[in-house]
Amino acid sequence: MEDESKKVERKPDSSMKVVQKYVDMAKYVYIILRNFPRSEKYTLAADIRRDLWEAGTMLERASVVPAKSEKFRLLEQADMKLSELKFLIRMGMELEFVPFDKYTNFSGYVTEVGRMLGGWLKFVRQ
Repeated sequence: MEDESKKVERKPDSSMKVVQKYVDMAKYVYIILRNFPRSEKYTLAADIRRDLWEAGTMLERASVVPAKSEKFRLLEQADMKLSELKFLIRMGMELEFVPFDKYTNFSGYVTEVGRMLGGWLKFVRQ
């Protein structure tokens, strides 16, 4: 029988940390979208939701795909979608649909997700 004290605790997969941080950011974006005017429901808000889901799906796929080349491609695409998302939320702020304080909080999420994603890309590239 194996000694309990010799068991090594596995660290959580860093890719899952990125995905979880992205999920936290996505939930925050949905809070932001609640304040968008009805006239933007099928335009800017819909574009934001689409990019949000696409980037999240790419991150989730990258966390499970075994081939490094496919993982790298998915991570690069997610990074591009994250840039598009930043632009769209900024447009919402410029159009005064997003209060500046919520935009600042969102920017903090994007910075952190971007940093983590950059580290993941660097790791996969090696």
